[in-house]
Amino acid sequence: MFDKRGQSALEYLMTYGWALVVIVIVVAALFAFGIFNPPAAARCAGLDKLLYKDHAVDAVGTGITLAMGNGAGSTIDVTSVAYGGDFVGGVDTDTPINNIGSGADFTLNNETVFTAAVTGTYNGTITITYDTDSGITHIETATCTGTA
Repeated sequence: MFDKRGQSALEYLMTYGWALVVIVIVVAALFAFGIFNPPAAARCAGLDKLLYKDHAVDAVGTGITLAMGNGAGSTIDVTSVAYGGDFVGGVDTDTPINNIGSGADFTLNNETVFTAAVTGTYNGTITITYDTDSGITHIETATCTGTA
């Protein structure tokens, strides 16, 4: 008489196979609902010659400070800063900034960039206009995202 070992092994594999399918479905559902999605790190992207260092929303949640570096290869003068997206404007307390040497760091500070205190995520643009020591005007736009 033949042993029933083949049928027993197949039933064993099918049981564990179905258990693995259920686990995959549960994990996929958790990813779909955003359980495993970590919060996005605060960052600014899109700059060419200016170097992004860091940025932060102030403790009140209405202003932003942006640490930058001059990567243009020559001395620059920041002539204006404009805001868009979730950043609505206000007066930049540091513009204009003159004689920023090549490789030097500088800070842009706007105390009223948000209309109300931001408590969630934000996605705004900062357009920086600057002149090089050769007299050519350049415009660069950074898109900054993060969570306040």
